[in-house]
Amino acid sequence: MDKRNAILESAVELFGAQGYNQTSMQQIAENVGISKGSLYSYFQSKEDLIISIYEHYQQLVFERAFIVGLDENVPPMERFAKQFQVQFEGIMEYKSYMKMHMRGDSAKNSQKLAAMEHRMRGRLFSWLEHNLLNVYGEEIRPYKWDLMWMTQSIYSSYMMLMISQDDSIDPAILGAHLVRQISLLAGDFLNGESAPLLDDEMMKPFAVSMDKEGAFISFEKREEAWKSLYDSIKGLSDTTSTYFMNIANRISEECRKSNPDELIITGLFRLLRDEEGLKIAAEELEKQLLPLK
Repeated sequence: MDKRNAILESAVELFGAQGYNQTSMQQIAENVGISKGSLYSYFQSKEDLIISIYEHYQQLVFERAFIVGLDENVPPMERFAKQFQVQFEGIMEYKSYMKMHMRGDSAKNSQKLAAMEHRMRGRLFSWLEHNLLNVYGEEIRPYKWDLMWMTQSIYSSYMMLMISQDDSIDPAILGAHLVRQISLLAGDFLNGESAPLLDDEMMKPFAVSMDKEGAFISFEKREEAWKSLYDSIKGLSDTTSTYFMNIANRISEECRKSNPDELIITGLFRLLRDEEGLKIAAEELEKQLLPLK
């Protein structure tokens, strides 16, 4: 694990256990095994650190969904459910972060934090809108805000339940359950049995795009690299494409782990690089996932 990520994980543990205001930068530095001055070379303030934590972990969860969304061999509705599933799996894996998030005692009255929350909200709604249009087509557009608002409320409620309960719900069952509820709501609108309450004008404060700031920049590059690899694999023959798609999916599964095995990832990338048509895309993704320490 690189030093920056080690700092993020250490800070999450301390913030979750002690609270944001009760945790000092000195404690975080000592927990990582570096000097306080070295810590400030990565993050200029505790506020910048917690913003990076929020963006980092949200993007880790969304990257899981993004990769699943690239597999066009899976029907749209099933793919939507699978994207929810892998997000909930990520939420369970990053429980320390989620517990920190639930404490809600970070810096108050911060413009930086408000901007970060704006970006995170935009990331969620952007993802939901993309999937609703992908599943239902343009006819769902007049109802998208009502569906997104209700979906994010259900999503958040189950997320908090999973974090607070020791016996969690199976993420696969929950993903399918959420998509089933969305389908019922969407059908109600499309059949004319319900009218939308929300529209673009009313929801302007929530209609935000993903800013090119903070952790989002590096993750955008990773997403582009993932898409390039999947697109390259789709261009191969059917038999070959299936083989290399399985390898790419295996890399994705390994990268989801809190401590991925870099030897396994490196070996799988070697198989991809040996295929001439995948060499450039594989090298770029490997560079994004396994940067030099």
